[in-house]
Amino acid sequence: MSDTVYQCGSCGYCLDTCSVYATTFAESVSPRGKLLLLRKFAEGVLKNPLPITERMYTCTLCGKCEDACPSKTGITSVIQEWRNTHPFNQDSLRSSVKSVFEKGNPYHQSQSEREKWHTGCTIDSSTAYFPGCTTSLMQPRIAESFIHIMKERLPLQIIDDICCGSLLSKTGFQKESEEIIEKNIQYFKERGIKTLITSCAGCYSFFLNYPFNIKVMHTSEILGDYLDEFHPRPIRTTYHDPCHLLRNHVTTQPRYLLKTLSDYTEKETQMCCGAGGGMLLNFRELADSICKNLLKELTPSISLVTACPFCSYHMKRNTFYRISSIEEFVASCTSE
Repeated sequence: MSDTVYQCGSCGYCLDTCSVYATTFAESVSPRGKLLLLRKFAEGVLKNPLPITERMYTCTLCGKCEDACPSKTGITSVIQEWRNTHPFNQDSLRSSVKSVFEKGNPYHQSQSEREKWHTGCTIDSSTAYFPGCTTSLMQPRIAESFIHIMKERLPLQIIDDICCGSLLSKTGFQKESEEIIEKNIQYFKERGIKTLITSCAGCYSFFLNYPFNIKVMHTSEILGDYLDEFHPRPIRTTYHDPCHLLRNHVTTQPRYLLKTLSDYTEKETQMCCGAGGGMLLNFRELADSICKNLLKELTPSISLVTACPFCSYHMKRNTFYRISSIEEFVASCTSE
């Protein structure tokens, strides 16, 4: 960490990309400000780690600051490193982590709640659909829509009784996350999974870093294979890039679907929705303010489509305008 914090030249290019700074205008929670705090702590100028820890958790880990940084400073890696050694004692966070181990999800929901939407649709296949905790419990229509589209097109095994572990990893519970990863890899092996398709951008990004030989795909990547079977709709749409997909270069596939199936308009700005990295758990009011800023350019005549259940869930909480997942929109373009 010590070397990385000194890479920052304080140019401020990161400020225009940071949704937290754009909402608070507080230097101490900007990417530049965070690195300065860590530098002063490393030098012994700052002694108390607690205020620094709070600021390290005031971050969605979207990574847009790194894209803007001319020095290519690994800002999110430094923040993640601090989180791994300085846990944030927020009751809501610890409660959600406990729920992952007790319930298999961070939402304190029983397994029976997850099974409501897919009872009886599990198929013995080496290709699996992994909706993720947020999809299953908070946005089940996303999973229902994808299954509706795929039911006559691609045999799928449903895996919906485990958590990927991303939340734990992002919020400093690295050891606990590694335990889940190890169990999940064995679980996938026992079920003969060779391809894993998920609706969740966060799960997708996290699975890409799993030490296994399973092909990982996002639903937007597979839907394009059946594009000629869908019917365009006379509806205006725009698209919000989930940060985890943007960082992994899954950007053209969902746009191609929307450009082909609707009257598509590109958004003027692409900023983080504010929910990720534990922000919605730890700083709900700030996360909501970030989201409201993001949605200012939205109008009632345009449907905002995204490819992440967490983005969708968070944005629906903060607007009455039309928010849709890519799966829901494509399902509306089928003739069944």
